[in-house]
Amino acid sequence: MLRLLASIGVFAEVAPGSFGLTPLGEMLRSDAPGSVRNFAITETAPGHWLPWGRLHGAVRSGRPMAREALGMELFDWYAQNPGEAGFFNAAMGNLSALAAGELVRVYDFSAVRTVADVGGAHGVLLAAVLRANPSTRGILFDLPHVIATAGKAIADEGLAERCELVSGDFFAAVPEGADLHLLKQIVHDWDDERATRLLRNCHHALNRGGTLLLVEMVIPPDNRPSPAQAMDLNILVLLGGRERTEAEYRRLLGDAGFRLERVIPTHSPFSVIEATRV
Repeated sequence: MLRLLASIGVFAEVAPGSFGLTPLGEMLRSDAPGSVRNFAITETAPGHWLPWGRLHGAVRSGRPMAREALGMELFDWYAQNPGEAGFFNAAMGNLSALAAGELVRVYDFSAVRTVADVGGAHGVLLAAVLRANPSTRGILFDLPHVIATAGKAIADEGLAERCELVSGDFFAAVPEGADLHLLKQIVHDWDDERATRLLRNCHHALNRGGTLLLVEMVIPPDNRPSPAQAMDLNILVLLGGRERTEAEYRRLLGDAGFRLERVIPTHSPFSVIEATRV
């Protein structure tokens, strides 16, 4: 195993039978800035690995394979397997950390009073917004088993007084009281029907003229190489969702009562999709 990983640059064989970390391997350390350790664990844990064993069925049918492989939907699996769910939530934090610095660099939140991070896990992205904008307040919204473990992360950031934690099902309702909704890699989990239902709930909770920000990988219109195509296949296998082009996001948002204003590229794999409630 060490020899294989050394052959692709994760380790270096510094002496016969003795291996050391390379810069790539350092990214698997828990204490490394920009660590992807939890993401690597999540991708190889049963919740992801077993459905991927049925890739052929997903491609042939266009359906996700979680129920067939796990006996239940993926997020139900995580609710019943808290240890694995912990790695998944931390992995989402890894990805949020990649996007967080870029989000506050490319988007001006200074006039925003309250941001609701919908499906925000442990609030890594929301915390970055609140740290950069001291007058802004936050609402962190996710499933009950996620919010039950999110309080410490928010407190550790020193944001407990500025951030309300709310649990629920965003297919039923989204908390009101925010003038901007932030969703990172949430819409891509779902097919158009369920994504539209979620976005309409955001539309209902926002005031007219409110802002919706989606942080997503966007498939290039010319299909040039990008991480989006690989994530597109991953989401098909696990959840039946999809990555989308800008034109597809424009249609999806329009069906939910939003107007797409712009797609802002970043120096990460993610783009920031800005839309306005009409």
